[in-house]
This record gives sequence, structure tokens and C-alpha cells, in this order.
Amino acid sequence: MRQLFRITLSLITLLIIGNILFAKQDNVVDGNIWNRMKKDNKLYYVTGYLNGLEKAENIIDINVRTQRKNEFAFTEPFYVSQMRKKIRDYILQEDNRIYLIIELLNAFYADPHNFKISFGAALRIALARHLGDVKKSDLWLYEARRLPGNKNR
Repeated sequence: MRQLFRITLSLITLLIIGNILFAKQDNVVDGNIWNRMKKDNKLYYVTGYLNGLEKAENIIDINVRTQRKNEFAFTEPFYVSQMRKKIRDYILQEDNRIYLIIELLNAFYADPHNFKISFGAALRIALARHLGDVKKSDLWLYEARRLPGNKNR
């Protein structure tokens, strides 16, 4: 249990530090950068982003299986199941999903009010809407547009 806790804590710490560092940079991918990217660059960026998420999910699975093997009464912590759920929100199980995501983001970033929304938030909003969860996507869109960096409120 301690090993899983340490690994999970390390992953969370890395995510937080990464978000802090990237939040202070002007070159975080948002609508302005996305609209200037060539088609091939979008393909590589989305592929890398999704591969990173899938790798994170694999690491979590390996650690949970190891912990279950080592501890008789192991129960998966709530925060681990929440991390899995967040990752799965980004991963489509459709053919040509990379091209679909690129089309969804092209449509999302076609609205000038969405230019300052980060790639991760835009992807989450666009996928939720695509999967039919309009209420959730509208809430996330409203929150993303209200962030301090977004001047188009």
C-alpha cells in the first residue's frame, strides 16, 4: 500500500508541477497555436498526447495489480479510480480517433471565444459534447472561458 501511495503521490506531484510550469509559459497549446499548426503537426501532437495518457493508465494498472498481489485486502483508493476515470474521458475507442479528435478541435477552435482555452480543456469539452454529454461540456466550456487567461469572457 505504501509503494502504491508513493507512486501515486509522485504522479500527482509531477502533474501539479507540470501544470504550474506550463501555466506560466506563453507557448502552451491553445486555439491560437492550434489554428497555426499544420495538419501533420496536429496529428503528431494529438497522437503523443493520447499515447501519454494511455501510458499513464498502464502505469496505474501495473501498480494496482502489484499492490493487489502483495496485499490481501487491498482496496483501490478513491483518488486512483478518479485518475482512471479522468484518463478514460480523453480516450475514445473508435477507429480513426486521432482524425476525429483533430476535426473536433478544429471545430472547437473555430470559435474566437475559445482561442485562449488550453488544449487539454478543449479536448475534454469537445469529447464530452461528441459523446452526447452536452450539459457537462457546456459547464466545462463556461468554466474554461472564465479562467483569468481567457479575455473573451
